[in-house]
Amino acid sequence: MKLTIVGLPIGNVEDISERVLRVLSEAKFIVCEDTRMFGNLWSKLTSLGKVQEKKAKLKFVNDFNEHRVLPSLLAEMNLLEEAVLVSDAGMPLISDPGYKLVSEGLALGWDVTVVPGPTAESAALAVSGLPTDKYMFLGFLPKKPGKRSEMLKYVKQMAEIMKFSAVFYESTVRLEKILAEMVVVFGGETRVCLALDMTKISEKIFRGSILEILEIVRTRKLKGEATLILSLVDVLQGVSS
Repeated sequence: MKLTIVGLPIGNVEDISERVLRVLSEAKFIVCEDTRMFGNLWSKLTSLGKVQEKKAKLKFVNDFNEHRVLPSLLAEMNLLEEAVLVSDAGMPLISDPGYKLVSEGLALGWDVTVVPGPTAESAALAVSGLPTDKYMFLGFLPKKPGKRSEMLKYVKQMAEIMKFSAVFYESTVRLEKILAEMVVVFGGETRVCLALDMTKISEKIFRGSILEILEIVRTRKLKGEATLILSLVDVLQGVSS
């Protein structure tokens, strides 16, 4: 069985490549994060004349149902010749579901290949104006304050030796709390880029110190999908060790 992991646009449907269009058009079995989201994307592509009406069989796997549906899905897919894996946007598995499916598929002897696509992480890094030669992508921070604080302190310890930029995904609802905690750990003057809704019409990018970005978050009702980048290359001034 051949599984092709396909990257989708992160916000602007016009970013989709000809290869992605061809692979999706030819696919007869597609595993997605949400069938409604994929259906909406396909409807947009159809209205733009890029694809025809889709007749592929759709299955959905996400963090909530993976433990329940994965065994039967693996058995079904193991009888196929080919299948495609997508997420709602961007690259599957990058802070998105799919790892267990791919891992179990490889154990079954599947041929796993990729049609790469964009990520909010790489797009935000490119426009951040912060050092990009070494960076650490950490996804979403823990929800529990204690574990989150412990993780941030550990990131600081590593950065003191390795000198990298740190990239996080975050909810705008938690941004104020997260940035306030980062001031304590990394210092208020640490350079930051906050990128919201990359490539969408609603895209917004803010650059400055943690304190400056914290003030923006406190005074404006920001919405959207947030990518937060910290430059930990310079001398860290955090008061917490």
